Amino acid sequence: MDESLVQEALGQMCWLEVPVLDVSRAKKFYTELFGWEFSDEPRQAVGDCVKGMHFFSKGKTLHGALLHVDGKNQVINHIPGNPGPCPVLPTLCVVDCAETLEKAVELGGKTAIPKTEIGGGMGFFSRLIDSEGNMIGTWSQK
Repeated sequence: MDESLVQEALGQMCWLEVPVLDVSRAKKFYTELFGWEFSDEPRQAVGDCVKGMHFFSKGKTLHGALLHVDGKNQVINHIPGNPGPCPVLPTLCVVDCAETLEKAVELGGKTAIPKTEIGGGMGFFSRLIDSEGNMIGTWSQK
């Protein structure tokens, strides 16, 4: 990686792992919702609970993997009806939170928190539940 990109990326999210039960369903969800690009072949599993890793990227700034797990090893950060503790929450920049939520629902996801104004000219946020039960945040300026 170019040293200037490394310096620019310091302190920013650079890798994201998303646990999934159904790799094909999750790839479709994230490709169509956020434009993530996946490598063709899965990589070998790391550890006992991951069956395979499916690498993705979005431009030069976001890289990660879908971690194919079975149900007993998936820890989701959203339990319907139980708000519980607040987990670490990845939040992705989008053009419009409401449009992204609509598309997420079309792709098998759910709305957790509708588009909400932050105030002070800081834009809007929303929360969605992906096709695998993970909560993902979105932010948009408009």
